[in-house]
Amino acid sequence: MTAWFARVGLPLSLEEEAAIGELMRGVAPGAPVVVTALMSWQEAADFVRVAAHDSTWWDEEEEERELLWMRAAELQSESELLERANALTFELDAEVHAAASAAATAAGVADTSIAVEATAMALLAAHQSALAGMAGEGSGHRFVRKYALFAGGRWPLGYHSARFVIF
Repeated sequence: MTAWFARVGLPLSLEEEAAIGELMRGVAPGAPVVVTALMSWQEAADFVRVAAHDSTWWDEEEEERELLWMRAAELQSESELLERANALTFELDAEVHAAASAAATAAGVADTSIAVEATAMALLAAHQSALAGMAGEGSGHRFVRKYALFAGGRWPLGYHSARFVIF
């Protein structure tokens, strides 16, 4: 059982800090890693609204996803890739959404849109991680590491303005 969103708002553990450092070495080698840990669903919602105006992280991830797709398509047919990606999303959707909704509700959040956003980002991370695996990448790939943070109960929001933001 995955601990979806079970650690959001808690202080980062030493293991989580190390995992973020490993992730960032793959994303921005040589750059100093400044980590901003958000402490509430409201902070996460506010950040999501602001980050929508900076597509740098999204653009970099999309470029990587396209490269992985091309590599994976050399190993299996496009229809197999689509089938696996759709099956994964279908399998996880209800579980992830229920966990996000429960965590937000327990924190007193009335606006359900933030749980929908958290769900979408977790499902995207699951898809990206699976795609990295289908392309023959190992456990050190940035998408696998990002997904591991989600699976461990966090919500990694990305690298923005020279800092890694996580809830």
